Amino acid sequence: MYRVLLLWCLCCTAWAQESLVVGWSSWHPFSFRDEQQQLQGLDIDLLEAIFSRAGFDASYSEMPWARVLRELEFGSIQLAMSASQTAQREQFARFSIPYRNEETVLLIRRQDTSRWPGIAQLSDLLPRTEFTIGMLRDFDYGVDFRAFMQSPQLKDRLLVRLRLDQLVKLLLAGRIQGVVMDPMGLQELSLIGMPLDELTTLLTIQQTPVHLMLSRRTTTPQQLQRLDEAIRALLQSPEYGQILARYRYPLQ
Repeated sequence: MYRVLLLWCLCCTAWAQESLVVGWSSWHPFSFRDEQQQLQGLDIDLLEAIFSRAGFDASYSEMPWARVLRELEFGSIQLAMSASQTAQREQFARFSIPYRNEETVLLIRRQDTSRWPGIAQLSDLLPRTEFTIGMLRDFDYGVDFRAFMQSPQLKDRLLVRLRLDQLVKLLLAGRIQGVVMDPMGLQELSLIGMPLDELTTLLTIQQTPVHLMLSRRTTTPQQLQRLDEAIRALLQSPEYGQILARYRYPLQ
């Protein structure tokens, strides 16, 4: 009953209050709370810049990413950030034009660099049966990695965890050989003192456009159009480059 009432309220008030409920997960440097418990991050800064141009206010609701997807499908939240566009998600969501690119790399231990000569693309890893790859649950790493995951040679060679720090610890201990990720996510681990200088990039897999993802149940095509127009304006402004520059991580 609670969800039904919440869905009805969102449908009735979305235009009146010009506010969208945004689901977010703690993921430094994209969205996180600082020491004063203020919401910060690359995606937060970009979303606020987009919303100010589109005439929206954001009401933020923190939850795990898997729940963000479920609540967006139901319509109890209306928007999510940093989303890859997939056919499965298009069944319950509409997508903005891209508002930034997400880099996908394969990290290894620096000491293992000489162990993997001749690895220039993902397919070169298929015959290397000793190479196990760590990845985050419920994250999408783009079309190239999606296709790579379907290879029969990878059976039992993909290790899934809920948190990036778990994967990096396994990598540093030599229990897995690589971690696929966006290197900007390492900023959070640098704050807790993990030895990131021991890591290096084996492969840059691809640049993937990321989008705002809106619930089909509780948003309209007109709202999406306003957001798209705002994104275009932001991309052409000096503010866009200034925001990105604040969050780049210097991985060698």
